[in-house]
Amino acid sequence: MNNLKEFAEKLSIMDLTRLEQAVAFLWFYRYTQAYGERTVSELADDLANVGLGRPNVTRLQMDLSNCKKTVKGKRPKTFQLHTKYVAELNVTYEPLLNIKHVKIMPSVMPFEFFQGTRTYLEKIVTQINGSYDHGFYDACAVLIRRLMESLIIEVFIHKQLSSEIKVNESFLMLDKLITEITSHTQIHLGRNTSTAMEKIKKLGDTAAHNRTYITHQTDIDELKSEIRRAIQELRDLAGIKPVS
Repeated sequence: MNNLKEFAEKLSIMDLTRLEQAVAFLWFYRYTQAYGERTVSELADDLANVGLGRPNVTRLQMDLSNCKKTVKGKRPKTFQLHTKYVAELNVTYEPLLNIKHVKIMPSVMPFEFFQGTRTYLEKIVTQINGSYDHGFYDACAVLIRRLMESLIIEVFIHKQLSSEIKVNESFLMLDKLITEITSHTQIHLGRNTSTAMEKIKKLGDTAAHNRTYITHQTDIDELKSEIRRAIQELRDLAGIKPVS
């Protein structure tokens, strides 16, 4: 359930202050990737539009400024969640979205690799580890491939070279992305990174496209160290900095 009105209806029966409602909305927007940050006026309008009433903007501005769970956003006068409290808020509000909590370990990828960076990257890492923990190794392999592909694109975007990996406004397929990042004169990869990327691609391709083969735990285990090194290097090249 990713509907804000339904989320707000469930919030309405909780004994929340105006500040807590605003923080809950910031959490919802981050979780659903609707917005990364909101101004106080936008939050006030959002609350009013779903029937929770419009709070006093001046008071809410003061409360959000003093709230330990929020920090300033990138846009002027905006607020976003402090990443330190995201996990705590997940426990509080995920049940309202009918999200089932399961214990997930950093079995393949350390969570801190992308902590506080971009929601979609955090969620991919969670799914990689979760699918591994529960024995869904084909899914895990495909997600590792997806994470690598996304990071290669992020590298080119960060270096303002994205036009070089597009055809008709669409990004190249992974095999060509690997060729481009490996050979690009403005991008310097580690000595073994290109080989690791080819292995990750093969692992994911087999899981996604081989009609009869089922990925085994050992297929992933044999590549774990190479996966982590390659992903960490691509993350750094993309200028993505985790929050400790």
